[in-house]
Order: sequence, then C-alpha cells, then structure tokens
Amino acid sequence: MKNKTSLLIIIFVLSGFLKSKGQLADSIKIHIDSSLAVLENNSLYAKNVSWPDIRERVYAAAGSARTKAGTFPALKIAFDALGDKHAAFYQYDDEYRIPNDALMLRYTDSIKAAWKKGSKIVKQMIGTTAYIRVPFMGAGKQEDIDKYANWLNDAVVELQKNKPANWIIDLRLNGGGNIRPMLAGLAAFFEDGVVGYCIERDGTATDESAFSNRSFTINGISQATIKNMIPSLANAKVAVLIGPGTASSGEGVGVIFRQRKCTMLFGEQSAGLANATNGFVFNNNNSYFLLSVANLGNKNKEALPEYVTPDVTVKSNDAFNDLSHDTVVQAAIRWLDK
Repeated sequence: MKNKTSLLIIIFVLSGFLKSKGQLADSIKIHIDSSLAVLENNSLYAKNVSWPDIRERVYAAAGSARTKAGTFPALKIAFDALGDKHAAFYQYDDEYRIPNDALMLRYTDSIKAAWKKGSKIVKQMIGTTAYIRVPFMGAGKQEDIDKYANWLNDAVVELQKNKPANWIIDLRLNGGGNIRPMLAGLAAFFEDGVVGYCIERDGTATDESAFSNRSFTINGISQATIKNMIPSLANAKVAVLIGPGTASSGEGVGVIFRQRKCTMLFGEQSAGLANATNGFVFNNNNSYFLLSVANLGNKNKEALPEYVTPDVTVKSNDAFNDLSHDTVVQAAIRWLDK
C-alpha cells in the first residue's frame, strides 16, 4: 500500500508539472521560441550552448508564466548560458546584464571619480606634447555622430595650432559607445587605406573600415561630415593610453591605432569587450537583446582577441586631474621624447 501511495504522489506531481507546462498560452510559447531563436541565430557565443538542453530548462522555468513579461526570469537562463558580458537584455520593465565582477574590481577610484564628471574631451599641452582624452560617445543619429566627430576634430585642430612635437591619445576613460565619431574625429592621424573588418561567427569579413583623405569610411561610405579639415598627421608620433576603463568601441579605436606606424600603446589591459554588437528588437518593441555578433578584425581579415594588451605595461596611478603625476602619461612622454 505504501509503494502504491508513493507512486500515486509521483504521478500526481509529474502530471501537475506537465499540465502547467502544457497550459502555457500559445502567445507565450511563441515569445519564448522567438527569444531563443534570436539568441541562437545571432550570438557570437551561440556555438558554446547546448540549445536543446537550454530550451528544456527555459520551458521548465517558465511553467507558471501567465504573461510574456513573466518569462523574463526563465529567458535569463538562456542569456546567462551565452556568457556574453557585452550584452544586455531588456523586456518590458526588466533589464539585465551578466555581472562582470572581475572588471569592476579593476576600476580605480580615479576612474570612477572621472566618470562621475560626465563625458567630456580634455585637451592640453604637456610641454611639446599634445594630450587629448577621448571619452565615451553614445551617438546614434547621424546628426549626433557628426556633432561628436566635429567636437573631437575641433579639439585636434586647437592643439595643432601649438605645433606639437608628438601626441598622446588617452582612451582610459573611453567605455565605448559609437566608434564612428571617434575615428572620424581622429581621421587626420591615418594614412589612406583599409584598417579593419568585423569577422562574423562563420569567419566572413564584413564592414570594411578605412580612411580616405582624412575621412573615416565603412564599406566606402564616409561616416561623418567634418567641417574643419586639417593637414594630415599621419606621420606624427603617437602614444595611445589604455586600461580597464577602455571598453567596446574604445578598444576598437586602440586596435586600429595599433596598426599605425610611429605608435605605441601604454597602460594596462583593456576591459575585454572588444567585439561588435548589434541590437534586436521584437515582441512589439517590448523586448530587446543587445548581443555580441562579431569579432573585431585587422586589415588582414584576422580576428583579434577581445582584450587589447598594451605594448608597454604600466601599472596605473591614474591622476586625471594632474597629469604630471600620472604614471602612464609620464611613461608615454619618455618614449615620445626619445
């Protein structure tokens, strides 16, 4: 009798679970399947995931969901499985990113304090060296891309009036945004030619990035209209500063400068988010995945690591308010003055 009772309990619990799963509304099932399809078909890391197993786990966790919004905790299971720390998941009133505790621990108090002051370009002369700090640039619309690009270009123009012997490009507070205004604003530093690609997860090279007549182009199309062109600085000696605060598009700028002659990178390893992302909006604009979809590639169509490592490692003693005491700046100046 005891064994029969136990068997009945097991059958009752199992049938209850299956009934709950089966009672998911068709609209919710479609939403779950659509969400998983976006992740599986687009994520750079999708090949690392066992999708049949993940689908089973997501459906099990969503068994009690009565609305699409209620699927958020279940879909986080699939999002987490990708391990994409560059990604974001938004659904109705919920949002989520995978915690990046290791990176957070690398941020110095100086970096945090500087970020609190907002995104701004800092330009000054340090002796005969022109110093320019390139910040995060979150431009989306073309008019904003043009505005940011000219903001940066005008800073270069102002410094060039001092006839500097060499340059420092500081990317240590550049957490990313849109790479197009950054490279358009710094285009004077580059010779004409191809400098990079995006390498899709199947190995295809796309989005050819290049410079042409002091203009930054993608697939041959100029990415910003610069109003105040200056003579080429392609032969200038340049030190580029990077660190844990250098992320995403900021890392992309560092990658492209690394291929330039008369250039050295100083500082510490970057954030490790050097890849290309894309956004996917669905569910009547109520769901959004920002996903890493491609690696950055050099001009030879070779995929690059997601960390940018400096040519000269300098343990940072950030002093953004007093560059005379900034260890990375001073190391760069010593090399520039040789």
